[in-house]
Amino acid sequence: FFFSCDTMLVLLTRRLATIAFATRLLPTQPSIASVSYVSTSSGLLYFDSAIVFGATGFDDQPCRGDCLERAWALNPELVSPASSTAVSNPVGTQVQIEYRVRRRYFNGEIAALSDGIGNGGAILFTVGDGTTNAAVDELVRTLPPNVVRRAIVPATFDLDRGTRAEYPRPEPAGTTYLEMTLRKLSATGPMGVCPGGDERYNKVVSSVCGS
Repeated sequence: FFFSCDTMLVLLTRRLATIAFATRLLPTQPSIASVSYVSTSSGLLYFDSAIVFGATGFDDQPCRGDCLERAWALNPELVSPASSTAVSNPVGTQVQIEYRVRRRYFNGEIAALSDGIGNGGAILFTVGDGTTNAAVDELVRTLPPNVVRRAIVPATFDLDRGTRAEYPRPEPAGTTYLEMTLRKLSATGPMGVCPGGDERYNKVVSSVCGS
């Protein structure tokens, strides 16, 4: 078959329009430059991502799991992070958090999590009550609703305590990568407290609890 130049131009225009529309439907990948670390008062580095409508679980935030490739995050040693000053949850505020603690990066091995079967669910605590790990308590103070926070937690906080290998020799504490988000206090579903928390609720055994 042979087509006139005008017909070919129309077909090509329609094809380009179809490709452009399909491209807009694809999940957008944030560029490396779009990730901006913020520092807490003690030097914990984190960045926030707005929760995507319809996404389920940490792996879908801010888009799909491939957003959490190693190359996606900035090297915190090469940036001058902004200081975190806005307090969303001051001392005395009761909060619920969903969390994951990982090793070897934000898409690495999971050491502890709230959304797995038999893991106790979300953690309910009062900011500043000492029942959670100091890193968790500090990070939640500036955590607004409807975001996923990802923080680099130094070994000194021992955030994967009780989850490391003991044989053939005890594995030392290392840097961990914390993902956390606020859960509504009115939400239903699995939920518990760390030892020392409100005795009306089930106790949770988790590395995010205080020592």
